[in-house]
Amino acid sequence: MKEEEIIEKLQKLGLTKYESLAYITLLKLGPSKATDITKESGIPHTRVYDVLSSLHRKGFVDVMHGAPRLYKPVNPEVVLEKIKEEFIEDLENLKAAFLELYRQVHGEELPEIWTIQGFENTVERAEYVIRTAKHEVLINAPFEFLRLLKDEIKRRKDIIFVIISNFEEIPEWLNADNIILAKTGGAPWLMASWIIGDIDYALFFGALPRDKRREKFYSFWAKSPKIIQNYMHWFYTIYLDNSEIIKPLNYGKLPKPLSFVNIRTLITVLKFTELPRRAEVIGRLVETKEPVTLDGEIVEYEYTPLMANVTVKASGKEWKVGGIGSYFEDVEGEKFILLE
Repeated sequence: MKEEEIIEKLQKLGLTKYESLAYITLLKLGPSKATDITKESGIPHTRVYDVLSSLHRKGFVDVMHGAPRLYKPVNPEVVLEKIKEEFIEDLENLKAAFLELYRQVHGEELPEIWTIQGFENTVERAEYVIRTAKHEVLINAPFEFLRLLKDEIKRRKDIIFVIISNFEEIPEWLNADNIILAKTGGAPWLMASWIIGDIDYALFFGALPRDKRREKFYSFWAKSPKIIQNYMHWFYTIYLDNSEIIKPLNYGKLPKPLSFVNIRTLITVLKFTELPRRAEVIGRLVETKEPVTLDGEIVEYEYTPLMANVTVKASGKEWKVGGIGSYFEDVEGEKFILLE
């Protein structure tokens, strides 16, 4: 990266041009006198002390007192990590403030749904879903599209994948222990592609474009838990349940604990192991909405197009646990953790 580009990026982080020049100069020279910094950087002598003092306040420079006084650059990794942490904290605080302002007027979470234009942008969003997922990724897409996600899928060994596609054979890069593969059963009346990460992000689109229309390709991007829950339900009941499992999960080889936010993913995984299974469930009591954590064993499950729940034996009692939005069960499960 050219020095001009570095200066431009440092200015975006809140440094002035002179501060950027001084810090870059110190990285080149190491601990230096103010006069040396002036000579190397071109910063006017009348300004250099103010610039260095400002850099010290911002955490970029340490002052080594003595005769002469020396200025030492703080390790860039330390500086940038601190800026990153503060920036993320500020963003989270802004997000919370904005949502609170929205709820005061509308009384609900701000729905986040966008239209994405361009095929390359859609691929980038699909990669982002996989890259940021913490628990599970659900994919229903033609193999032609699936191949474009190869590198991101191979990289994630720490989450569960449930992938439906028009497989002819299973490629080596999809043979990992944490991947469930199903050969699509069709459902031509509702053919669509989905890439869903936890309940945080979902990407949806129809038929893939021909080359000459790639820039006119549109997809839909959602960050709305209520909508994503519906996507998840359709993914399982319309697509996976009407497809053929061609590669099961290798449950025994996966490091534990395993965590999920979708109860249908949990039950799909349980089908590849034996019950009872030690587990922890974090959620809320359906009647009172009080937080509850169950630490016990999953002893059975129920799975139909209309209903999905597990029975957890904990604290000398059996609890019926459903997914988010449950109202027939005892507990609305928000997170499911398999401990063994």
